[in-house]
Amino acid sequence: MDETRTVERSPVDRVVRQLLLIGDASPRALFDLKGSMLIAGVRCTITYLIIPFGAPVVAWLGVLATPLSLVLSVVAVGMAISSLRRVWMADYRHRYAYSLFIVVAVVLLAIVIAGDVRTLTA
Repeated sequence: MDETRTVERSPVDRVVRQLLLIGDASPRALFDLKGSMLIAGVRCTITYLIIPFGAPVVAWLGVLATPLSLVLSVVAVGMAISSLRRVWMADYRHRYAYSLFIVVAVVLLAIVIAGDVRTLTA
């Protein structure tokens, strides 16, 4: 059964949907966000637990720490944006609060990425 419905969107909704390249796509079911959370958990575990405590024990890991952190941070940004797109496509009722959370997370990740790039180019 093909049900076509017209959704009236606020100007802010329309702008955000254009920024996220969603356009006027019809709402879809909210996908499971476990993948994004798993990537973020793995990245945090490696970045803040394994590297700081494990690097002094295993000297060769120190050379790999910054590139690994950089790659995981870039992947985390991609996953955050992907999950944000899914939340907006689903017309999730708390999408504005989730968007604020993702913006803060991406800004923090951008700071980490800038530090990693600075370390690699120094």
